[in-house]
Amino acid sequence: MLKLNIQTEPYWIDLGLGVRVKVRPCTSPIFYAARAFMNKRLQDIGEEYRKRKEIGASVDDLPDVENPEIREALAEEYLARGLARSAIIDWDGILESDGDDKAPVTPEKIDELMTGFWSIAASFSQQYTGVRELIEAEKKDSSAVPNGTSGTVQATAETAPKRAKVARSKKTARKA
Repeated sequence: MLKLNIQTEPYWIDLGLGVRVKVRPCTSPIFYAARAFMNKRLQDIGEEYRKRKEIGASVDDLPDVENPEIREALAEEYLARGLARSAIIDWDGILESDGDDKAPVTPEKIDELMTGFWSIAASFSQQYTGVRELIEAEKKDSSAVPNGTSGTVQATAETAPKRAKVARSKKTARKA
């Protein structure tokens, strides 16, 4: 079940390490623009890889696009970068490398942030796309209630009387 509580105004996301970013709401156009960014980058790398292979040139400086795990990792990276480029409009906690001045929010600086700090990129992707909210909602719907029974199942056992006799252990039963 979904609640249509869609953000319409920019909002802040705390990413950890003293970094927070102000983002546009994650709408379908932003997501599809990010996916197009990802596809274009993967296509460019793939074409360069194939061209070099055909002429016998070195591909050592390129990712091995023939490896499915590497292709999947690249897709994740480029999707996160595309989302960040489309979404981030301001940030706090991002400084220029040569001083204490706040770094400007540019596509190049966003790429530096997303490629230089994997934990920031992962946190951004999870929070911005709502993965955390989905996980939390899933936990709420399937977690046990405090008394140990499922929230959707009716208890079938009767409550034991306060002065109920305790069953004897095997050792006690053998001695008797």
